[in-house]
Amino acid sequence: PLPPSGKAPLQPDNQKPNHNWAKLYGLLLTALRGNIILYQGEELGLPQGKVPFDKLQDPEAIANWPHTLGRDGARTPIPWCQDAANAGFSLAKTPWLPVDTRHQGLNVETQEHDNSSNLHFFRQILEIRAASPALKYGAITFLETPEGGLAFLRSYQNETLLCAFNLGAQTIAIDMITPPPQRIVINVDLPQTTPPTMLPAGTGFIASTGKAK
Repeated sequence: PLPPSGKAPLQPDNQKPNHNWAKLYGLLLTALRGNIILYQGEELGLPQGKVPFDKLQDPEAIANWPHTLGRDGARTPIPWCQDAANAGFSLAKTPWLPVDTRHQGLNVETQEHDNSSNLHFFRQILEIRAASPALKYGAITFLETPEGGLAFLRSYQNETLLCAFNLGAQTIAIDMITPPPQRIVINVDLPQTTPPTMLPAGTGFIASTGKAK
C-alpha cells in the first residue's frame, strides 16, 4: 500500500494525491524485469492504513511508537464493499485490525463497476504483461531522459517495447528517444493514443516500436 500521506513513494510534494500515481507505479512495476510481487491493496490504490496505538498488534510498531509506522498499516482488512460492517471483510464484531475509513471508498465492489478504476487497470496491465514476451523475458536497456524521467526498452526476439514514465513534477521532452515509439499499448493519464513528444508529470506509457532491438 501507499505511505500514510496517500502519496506514492516518489510522488512530488506539489502533486495532489490521486489514484493515477498508484496506476503509474503499477505500470512501471509490470514493465521492469523480474517477477512481479503485488502486496494486498496495491491493486485498489489503498494508502497505508492508519491504526491507532491502542489497536496495534505489531510488536515492532508498539515498541517504537511513534517513531516508526510498523507493519500493521499494510495489514488492515481489504475493503470489499462500501456499506457493510468492516467493509465486508469480516462478520466479527472487532477484526484483528480496524478498517481505515479512507479505504471504504476504494472498495472492490465500487471499483468493479468503474472501468477507470485501479482494479480494472491492474488487471489490464497484468494481462498485457502475460501476453508480451518482451515484458516477460526481454532484455532491458535504459535510455537517457531529462530529470524526473525514466525510460527503457524491453526487447525479446521480434518484439521491442518502449516504456517511458515521468516521475517528476514538471513536463519533460522525450522526443530524443530512439527508436521512436509507434503505437501506445497502454498509458496513464495521456489523452492521445499516439506516442507523445512531451510527457506531463505523473504520466507514462508502454508503446511498441515496430521492430526488435
